Amino acid sequence: MARHDESMSAMKAFLAVAFLATLGLLAEANLGHLKTRDIVMPVNPKYTAQEWREIMAAQTSSPENNTGYKKGTKPQPDFAGKVHVPLDDKHRITGGSTASRGQFPWQVALIIDDAYFCGGSLIDELWVLTAAHCAGSTYELRLGANRVDSIESGAVVVNSRNSIVHGSYNENTINNDIAVIRLTAAVSLSTYISPVRLRNLNSDLAGESTRVSGWGKTSDSSNSISTTLNYVDLTVITNTVCANTYGNIITATKICVSTPNGQSTCNGDSGGALTYLESDGRYTQVGIVSFGSSAGCQRGYPAAFTRVTSYLSWISSNTGLIL
Repeated sequence: MARHDESMSAMKAFLAVAFLATLGLLAEANLGHLKTRDIVMPVNPKYTAQEWREIMAAQTSSPENNTGYKKGTKPQPDFAGKVHVPLDDKHRITGGSTASRGQFPWQVALIIDDAYFCGGSLIDELWVLTAAHCAGSTYELRLGANRVDSIESGAVVVNSRNSIVHGSYNENTINNDIAVIRLTAAVSLSTYISPVRLRNLNSDLAGESTRVSGWGKTSDSSNSISTTLNYVDLTVITNTVCANTYGNIITATKICVSTPNGQSTCNGDSGGALTYLESDGRYTQVGIVSFGSSAGCQRGYPAAFTRVTSYLSWISSNTGLIL
């Protein structure tokens, strides 16, 4: 009987390992056909790319001068494109650094309708925040992961069909580019899985250093999203300066960052979190990756985000969270 139990235990262990290996293979196999859900906007010809670089060089400082970040950390680019771009068509955070495991415990990888890829952020055990242009009918959500080509220990893969898109989302003006996804059950929090903080900062953050993460393209010449999570530190600019590039599409409910030295968000980063490190050592989400320049991620034009602090009431009323 003891031998039988030992055999059964060995068989169960083998099947468990085989199952995890199969999940890893499926995870990798499921990426190739995915397209990124991105938005790109034309650049106002008021300034050339070179003139814009000179403007930003005169107005922004290096993130390393911000006491909120350790010297040596590198920023990562953010980009959004209106045209659906295949994974092999190049797009992720550019000029950034590889994230360490658990560095961004709120980061979520979204596979939408088994066809598209976006990012998102965990804001509660039951809710994920993302961009409206990333919404679909079905979602596969990967939490606690640094890689999207395998299933890591401590990572969780869940599915959902329940999302709420802002009722006034406008794909032409990119206004109200925000949505929430409800998980089927509360996720267990851990070192690798933890919500990002949401709260009103009473500041437009102009001149402050922020951090964004994602699996988007690492350069305009890349032929796929990154399999590894990356991040970059980018300086917030005023909406007035941002409007010099994108015109009146820049409203009070958007927040923009400069993208110097090829550092920016890029295709595949849409829906991810722009965060601000507060004096208490905690990160607060201040933006959702929304759109970038149709000229490319590394051209030096601003990257634009949905300003989360403008939607705290909307988030609260639709999720029941007290913010």
